[in-house]
Amino acid sequence: MIFGHKDADGDTLGCSLAFAEALRTKGKQVWVVIPPPLPMMYEWLPGFDQVSDRPPPNADPALVLFFDAGNMERSGSGVRHIATHATIVNIDHHLSNTRFGDINIIDPDASAVGEMVIAMLDAYGCPITATMATNLYTSLMTDTGGFRHENTTPDCLEAAARLARLGADPGQIATMVYKSRPLTTLRLSALSLAAMHVEADGKLVWSRVTRGMLRDAEAEMSESEGIIDTLNSIAGMEMAILFKEVSPALTKISVRSRGGIDAAALTAEFGGGGHLRAAGAEIEAPMDQAVKMVLTKALEAIAGTNGRQPPSVGRTSRAGRGPQPR
Repeated sequence: MIFGHKDADGDTLGCSLAFAEALRTKGKQVWVVIPPPLPMMYEWLPGFDQVSDRPPPNADPALVLFFDAGNMERSGSGVRHIATHATIVNIDHHLSNTRFGDINIIDPDASAVGEMVIAMLDAYGCPITATMATNLYTSLMTDTGGFRHENTTPDCLEAAARLARLGADPGQIATMVYKSRPLTTLRLSALSLAAMHVEADGKLVWSRVTRGMLRDAEAEMSESEGIIDTLNSIAGMEMAILFKEVSPALTKISVRSRGGIDAAALTAEFGGGGHLRAAGAEIEAPMDQAVKMVLTKALEAIAGTNGRQPPSVGRTSRAGRGPQPR
């Protein structure tokens, strides 16, 4: 059984689907479990139609693999059904990984877990098919932001070139990931960006996705995935934060950073984790309360890097004239 993580991205999906195909070529029975809701923006990936949102009742695997999950809880309630006799293999590139497996394969220097999976397949003598190459190329491309982030290494680019030679179509994959978004996604992005705030002389940029915005845009929360990258594109910013109202008592945050700011260190304050430049957390608090708590720590981090006192939370400027967030 292969588990991806909730709020599934291209890395966890690409690795899970590629490794599942490799195991099936060895005659293994494989289940791929991704916690709901399944991200339909990736439904074009080879093998996506075989993904389940929960383990089947009759499943009793001896081997359970986790791809790109910093902790077991990120893979949803299905992990409670893992038999005690199963060997758990934890494959990840997050430095904050909790090492929950019987076997832990952790490489924080890997651009994406997909890069690690390629090395594993090579070590096991498993040929990479065109469909596996498509899934693994998607893993590399999405976790490096289209090969734009700082984690885009020479090894990553060489791996991507190899996958292209093996059958992955870079142009088509980029079109499916970045140029095939539904109208509702653009509407949601517009509402969130109109509610953007700028603080600390432009060094901190943040916004929200509220349940009211989702209703107005007729969108799902999964469609908010690209908003944080837009915030992260602003010149001069050192930290970008997106707050997502999951429920009246649960708020998710996505954090991006530059310069001396550590995104993972900020999210660790709230039980989250990730990478130096990209991290996230779930906060069991209403959005307004979560915003105050997180912004206080964010301003402290920025002030510490710049050697000055943090400004008070709430001294913000609104960028644009869009509607106030609900």
